[in-house]
Amino acid sequence: MRVLEKVFLETIAREFMFPSGSRITAAVSGGADSVAMLYMLNRFAVARAWQVDVLHINHGLREDSIRDELFVKDISDQLGLSFCCRRPDSGTDGSMESRWSSVRQSIFLEQSGIVAVAHTASDRAETVLMRLLEGSGLRGLGGMDYAGVGSVRRPMLDMHSSEIRNWLKEKDVSWIEDSSNQNTDIYRNRLRLQVMPVLEQNFPEAVSGICRSGALLSKWRDLQDQLNLFAEGESINRGELLEMPGVLGALTLWNLAGKPRSGFEEFNKILGWLNRGGKGNHILPGGKKLVAEDDLVRVEARGPGRY
Repeated sequence: MRVLEKVFLETIAREFMFPSGSRITAAVSGGADSVAMLYMLNRFAVARAWQVDVLHINHGLREDSIRDELFVKDISDQLGLSFCCRRPDSGTDGSMESRWSSVRQSIFLEQSGIVAVAHTASDRAETVLMRLLEGSGLRGLGGMDYAGVGSVRRPMLDMHSSEIRNWLKEKDVSWIEDSSNQNTDIYRNRLRLQVMPVLEQNFPEAVSGICRSGALLSKWRDLQDQLNLFAEGESINRGELLEMPGVLGALTLWNLAGKPRSGFEEFNKILGWLNRGGKGNHILPGGKKLVAEDDLVRVEARGPGRY
């Protein structure tokens, strides 16, 4: 058994990803990472009693989108696996990357069983750096984890993209390079093509180090997800809130506000205002409204009018 296959098995065992008898939908784009994931899932499917299906999402944004779809279907046929292609409307709101991510996530949530996606350590390191450059807080800096939203799992997260390509070459397995991956108008591509190579050349363990930091930060992110223990519902006693350590109090307000992606420093300012006896309304990052009364602080949807 090759080293990369051992890493694959160790990851899914450690993270309890795919119990015996699982139905697994492999999201396969045709790129090296997802093709390798599919071959590894198929390699161990019989021994683990997995039912593996293949899902390809064709956004129809490139001339070679049909080529990619047919390529993935051909691999599925060769392996004797069921194949499904979805051709969604990618929408118009937000950045291109955020639209794609939202569309894919909605499709993943529709699948039965577990959805396996092929994000790698390289992807994880890029995500942490992207969020750092955006000024994200703990939630963003935690990056991607082994368990995604809903039933999404990432079995390739301990592997580097270069290792995966070498494994495919050893097995004489082909893949398709997405032509849009060279488009440096896309934020992630600029980071991947122009920043990461320089970083890895000067600091060979950069990807591993960034991933370790992301993993540690994700544990703090998990703490944030438990803050509903301190603030159930949409309100909290003012005294209890102000007795908390400052960071925990700010995190509690952030949790009540719906966990907005930006503006965390504003919650510290709001805590100061509450400490000074502030009362009335305050618009929170993310758009909700905080209402401070004598003994209660609550968060509600923002209504009409000026604040």
